[in-house]
Amino acid sequence: MSTSKSQRLVNLVICLRSTNAFLSADEIRRMVQGYDDCESENAFLRMFERDKRELRDVGVPLEQGASLAPGSPAGYRIPDHGYELPEITLTPEQAGVLAVAAEVWREGERAARAGGALAKLTAAGIDPVHDAGATVSVADPAELATAALVAEAVAEGTGLTFSHTPAGASDPTTRRVEPWWTGSRHGHWYLVGHDLDRGEPRTFRLVRISDVKATRAARTAPVPPTEQVLALLDDAVSRLNPLLEATVWAADGRAAELRAMARSATPAQRFGRSGADLDLAAPLGELSALVAAQGADAVALRPAELRVRVVSILSAAEEAVR
Repeated sequence: MSTSKSQRLVNLVICLRSTNAFLSADEIRRMVQGYDDCESENAFLRMFERDKRELRDVGVPLEQGASLAPGSPAGYRIPDHGYELPEITLTPEQAGVLAVAAEVWREGERAARAGGALAKLTAAGIDPVHDAGATVSVADPAELATAALVAEAVAEGTGLTFSHTPAGASDPTTRRVEPWWTGSRHGHWYLVGHDLDRGEPRTFRLVRISDVKATRAARTAPVPPTEQVLALLDDAVSRLNPLLEATVWAADGRAAELRAMARSATPAQRFGRSGADLDLAAPLGELSALVAAQGADAVALRPAELRVRVVSILSAAEEAVR
């Protein structure tokens, strides 16, 4: 699959910002995903010249100097000075919006990173900070608006009141919470905080809360370290939506997202096609939807409940198009 121009430019910036040394054109071609699409050296050099000009046009301080590569007189890098922004002061509202935007970006990038753009840099000895996880999918924009309100309260250190409708219930109850964190897990958005009425930490699905209002009361409970807050979230999510241990066969060159999630992959010839058996652990709903979306390119092998759910999704889709 070819790399888009915007992806290539981002990869180039990451590469040149991840080292203090001047990298030669040959090193850049080898490290940066996107340049391997070039059919010849001349095609690469023309593309690289256009990319350098475009970066400089938008204010990226591309420096040229002596490369460490033998026989190569010129190299390139992006220095720290002149590139980093000065200290920025944000209002709590701005911080809340940016926190949610960053969460959407981070979760969306995680699956893309599994494709290899940063893997090429790592193989070349450059180690940008990255992690792995699940793709976030927010179907209801109201969740993002709620997340921004919660993130604003977290930044400002204020409490929240909201209506909460638990799973299986029809009538909402009013809750008073001192929020600690908001973010996503497996495509769902959550609030973690200190529940004033229960007197203990609680986790809430944002889709189940409404009428969110900020209070001006001071915090009554200290905010735990981020690692502890995320551990509380993961514990709650695992109880509400437990991970399913599963094996899924995926055809070669297909089901990239499933492959990115897999803990291991074993080559396997099935259904007259070459592929791999993927060892996975994910919530049933998310995993069944991903497998069903691949059609004949992915098949749930175990457990039975995953197979039943996938067949149900495919049957419903077939019925809908009749």
